[in-house]
Amino acid sequence: MRLFTMLPRAALVAAALSLPAAAQEGDPRPGYGEIFAPDRLATALANVGIAAIRTQMELEYEYLSTDVLRGTLSLSGVTARPRLPYDRAGQCEITVERAVLSSDLSEPFAVSSEVALTLIGANAAIACLPPEASLGLRTAGFNAITLDRLTLTADYVYGTGATLFDLSAALNGVAILDVSAAGTFLPRPGEFGQSGDPAFRVTRAVASLRDTGGWAALSQLLPENLRAPETIRALGNEQLTQALSEGGTRNLSAIERNFIDALMTQVEAYVRDPGEITIEADLPPGGIVLEPDTYAKPHGLISALALDARMTPLSRSRLIDTGLLSQIDGGDLTIAERLDLARALMSGDGVPLATALVPELLAPVLGSDDDRAAEAAGLVANALARTDPETAYGHALRATAAEVPGAISMLDALEARLTTPTVIAAQNVNLTGSPADALGTGTDPRDLRALALAHFTGLGAPRAYARAYYYALLAEAAGDIGATALHEEIEARFGARGPAVAAFWSDLSAETQRAALADWIALDLASRYRAP
Repeated sequence: MRLFTMLPRAALVAAALSLPAAAQEGDPRPGYGEIFAPDRLATALANVGIAAIRTQMELEYEYLSTDVLRGTLSLSGVTARPRLPYDRAGQCEITVERAVLSSDLSEPFAVSSEVALTLIGANAAIACLPPEASLGLRTAGFNAITLDRLTLTADYVYGTGATLFDLSAALNGVAILDVSAAGTFLPRPGEFGQSGDPAFRVTRAVASLRDTGGWAALSQLLPENLRAPETIRALGNEQLTQALSEGGTRNLSAIERNFIDALMTQVEAYVRDPGEITIEADLPPGGIVLEPDTYAKPHGLISALALDARMTPLSRSRLIDTGLLSQIDGGDLTIAERLDLARALMSGDGVPLATALVPELLAPVLGSDDDRAAEAAGLVANALARTDPETAYGHALRATAAEVPGAISMLDALEARLTTPTVIAAQNVNLTGSPADALGTGTDPRDLRALALAHFTGLGAPRAYARAYYYALLAEAAGDIGATALHEEIEARFGARGPAVAAFWSDLSAETQRAALADWIALDLASRYRAP
């Protein structure tokens, strides 16, 4: 024993560490990867949030699941009992079979940010409504409010700053409500430079109500002499006119009177034969801007948005004729019809979305000499962008040469998904003639720089980095003081992309430099551009 007490402490520790591994073995323990797994952390955070909500109401659930990669949080068997000032007996109870909160975390910050809430099988006791509302519904025979499905979606688009909003609610035995709106927030400075009330650019505004038995139940609350369609129309016309004229203190515009007449016509038809009522803004393609003094009052909105009341949304009137659709495969369609069908297939407007059919549909247009072939190439490039970026890039090059709107941004997006050798090969296929053919007989070296810039960006000439470099070298040699910066910008395009691209650019730049020098000598460009 004395021997062990005399051993230094460091020697004892070293001896313990040198024991066979079997002495330290036991049941496996979870590693850090399991403890800090994304789904486990998301579940923990969700439960913390639920605990915070429980400070305001009773909340129970049977099952919770998270999926970080898909950006979803799902709760099943939810029961909530909110505290309401008018519910002294505590009878308000809300149950939801399944609640899903989802986002676009799988593709973060790519094009837009989206958040969606979906409730399936929701049921709320009638006591959850204020007494004046619950009394009327009880009289109509409703003891609970049941939603088959409620979906609320908000989407922010990075490129335009637009916010998209969609709401869909199916209320059992009452109605189905659909609301869709899109707009952009526009800041407006105040009188002294401070931030004032914002303006909004509205590009879509539509609300549609479909009856599923609600009017038959709620009409029982009205006296029999007030249920006649003509009576309801007259009363509604009078009340709306009174409200929009602010008690008769202002005259209604023709737009407002037309809206009231159209709305009450639809209400009368709805009462006579319950179906659907839609209120929709008739907007130009770019939308309209609502200034603060416009949206402050209802009559301003009606006039500015050109609101129209109709039975169904305008999109229902734009459905493409089946006879035309049946000719997609091998039909005798004109170029205009093919382009119109392709746009519809790309957007799903009036026809089921079918992007995969666009290349074949537009193949006859691409092979023609028609001026619209470049537009068709842009549509095909957009259709193939996700599935075949290499082929799409070739079509996008053709579209940019004809300055088709949106083709430049398509090229930039596709290049991010392709290797540099693939990009250069596609650009070379799209070129015709030698670079010396475009030199002309001018004596201003800035013309050479303009050619280099056109080929570098794709604006005014097919995008071709090697040819842009060729013209930049000639412009710089001819004494254009602005060509050096462009020359360096072209070279920077190939930097910091790894050794393979560096080696590829080294060979390509050397080849281009030799060609530029050879043409400089053969065409005696020094004599042409030398100043007197």
